[in-house]
Amino acid sequence: KHPVCIAISLFSSFACYLRLKGMAAVKTFFFFLLPMLVFVTTVNGLFAHYGVTPLAVLPDGNSLTFESLVYGFVLAVSVISVILWMFCYNEVVTAEKFMHVFGKRIPAVALVIAMSLRFIPMYKEQFRIIAQAQQGIGFDYKTGNFIQRIKNTGKILSMLLTWALENAIETADSMRARGYGLKGRKTYSRFRYTVQDKFIIVFILIADAVLTVAIVYGSLFAQYNPYIKINPEAQTEVFIEEFNIVLFPFTALACVAIAVYTLLSFLPLIIDLKEELKWQKLKSKI
Repeated sequence: KHPVCIAISLFSSFACYLRLKGMAAVKTFFFFLLPMLVFVTTVNGLFAHYGVTPLAVLPDGNSLTFESLVYGFVLAVSVISVILWMFCYNEVVTAEKFMHVFGKRIPAVALVIAMSLRFIPMYKEQFRIIAQAQQGIGFDYKTGNFIQRIKNTGKILSMLLTWALENAIETADSMRARGYGLKGRKTYSRFRYTVQDKFIIVFILIADAVLTVAIVYGSLFAQYNPYIKINPEAQTEVFIEEFNIVLFPFTALACVAIAVYTLLSFLPLIIDLKEELKWQKLKSKI
């Protein structure tokens, strides 16, 4: 809940998604995520009435408090950050990569999850193909009266369902014929663990340990109810009386934890930019 950590997560996730999707990431943020932020902040302020700093009195007699608005904003930013990280994950971790990591250890579960991940994109593409074919013979689901559009859509969905069942049977037969999941079966993979991968794994484990210690010792403390208090109590403080905000100085452990968290959050972007620079350097030598 610490505001600095939440801000770091938001900026790093958006920067990573912007790197992966370009201007499409900006559209997603402003037309989908930003309205969600406003909605969650407003709803939490209107329906959660904790806090000691009233800003206004609502028609039902309850108070709109500064603390409820701030915590609603913090909650919304947290949700948006998680969504952005999931968008990045969806772009980077393909079904092939997922199968490489878990295929040998839990083959059946890995196959089901991998198929689920590609379920919606594959079916959307097949729906588009069937719809275009139907449009070519005069059964477009976007034209005609309401009843006709329903009938044409029903035909397309019926074809899609038939294709889905047939595809599932063919996939199962194909995997069985290849001996998928059998003990001793070898699989080809173009992915290889390198020294850089080992170094990154070690760094992630160390970073997780540092952050865990900081959280256990309360160095990243944040409280929003009944009043806002950031960082653990110390001899010196900054008190903003108008909004009942108490700010304590950062401890040495908190500074280290925030630095590590920043590096950890921007690690995917750093790796991607490093590979891009390497690729540009190799191209210049051709």
